[in-house]
Amino acid sequence: MDHDRQRIAAMVEDLSWPARLRLMWRLLRDDRVSPWLKRLGPIGALVYVLSPIDLIPDFFLGIGQLDDLGVIAVVGVVLVKLMVRFAPPDVVAEHLSGASRSRHGDAPDDRSAMDVPFRERREQR
Repeated sequence: MDHDRQRIAAMVEDLSWPARLRLMWRLLRDDRVSPWLKRLGPIGALVYVLSPIDLIPDFFLGIGQLDDLGVIAVVGVVLVKLMVRFAPPDVVAEHLSGASRSRHGDAPDDRSAMDVPFRERREQR
């Protein structure tokens, strides 16, 4: 079990950042992942961004907003690591294979395709 988690963590480290974000998004939407895990990071980041207490006050235009973006980025990095560590390994592996396939263009991202027959309709006069 612990060996699976280490193998999965190594696979996540090899992913590009967009693929890690896709993995995080998929895990956030999966019902098999613990609800506390799915809510802890996003709620914490939202509380910080909306809080009047900042590392750099927002009245310094530009850099005041950059610290908010930095906190959101750090929360994203930490949340990916926490989700990979505490989510069920089989669920992470399932979503990890989907994230890596879509990175290589083998599968559509998370979109469904419809296979329907096409008929041309001719107007009668």
